[in-house]
Amino acid sequence: ATTRKVFETNVIGVVAVTNAFLPLLRASASPRIVNVSSEVGSFDFMTGDNEFSAMQGGAYAASKSALNMLTISYAKEFKDGPVKVNAMTPGYTKTDLNDNQGWRDPAISAKVAIDLALIEDDGPHGGFFQEGLEYHKDTTVPW
Repeated sequence: ATTRKVFETNVIGVVAVTNAFLPLLRASASPRIVNVSSEVGSFDFMTGDNEFSAMQGGAYAASKSALNMLTISYAKEFKDGPVKVNAMTPGYTKTDLNDNQGWRDPAISAKVAIDLALIEDDGPHGGFFQEGLEYHKDTTVPW
């Protein structure tokens, strides 16, 4: 995919969908925004001493970094209201993007996103969380 298409999907598309749903979110008792990011969008992971630092992320990684910044921006915008905004990484999931080579089942990854969307009103806000059981309680990903 071209860089433009990747950014249109992972960043511009997220802005368009989020903005379209803002009236419904504002009318909701417990509104949630969960952005699906990636470890390769983490500057710390991509430059640190770990398995991700050897990866060439290209446009995909850059778009996920932009999505992370967008998540932070939305979290700041909604800091005083009921809207909870977070990002999560589903891990290396079997998808068409990777020719189904990922090790994680899409149903498990979907459950992770759903769990974060259903957090309590006193749950996390403005964070980046990893997949796994109870991931949103204690396992954060560095931006």
